[in-house]
Amino acid sequence: MSDPHTDPAQLEQELLDDQGLSAAERYAAFLAAVADSGRFWVAESGEYLLTLFDGEEQELLPAWPSAATARAALTQAPKLAGYAPAPRELAVWRERAAAAMGEAGVGVGVFPDTAMQCAVVAPVQLLEHLDALIADAGAMTHLQACRAL
Repeated sequence: MSDPHTDPAQLEQELLDDQGLSAAERYAAFLAAVADSGRFWVAESGEYLLTLFDGEEQELLPAWPSAATARAALTQAPKLAGYAPAPRELAVWRERAAAAMGEAGVGVGVFPDTAMQCAVVAPVQLLEHLDALIADAGAMTHLQACRAL
């Protein structure tokens, strides 16, 4: 979780710097950013939502922790020039899209780098990881509040 007093521009730069990390490290950065903000970004072009296919031909919804990280990855792929970052609220995605994606066999391509390499996870697993991180943060906040008494 980020410090609430951290400058948003600094957080954005840290996420952009994270693009050079391994897929597992980017996954951790994505979880932290989404748990903190309650949103992530996908890529849209008009009414079309960008999906990718991994090496095993599984369809993936690429998801980034910020508009800038999505834009940085998209600009490296000339064929994706018509796509732009579009925010998704975690609560709405959880309610409306996650289950349908899982039923359709569509995974989440978490925090693709500029070469579109990413960690692949099932929507339900992503939600479990986010819920655990959010619960841990809530427990820490509660513990800190109790200590302040």
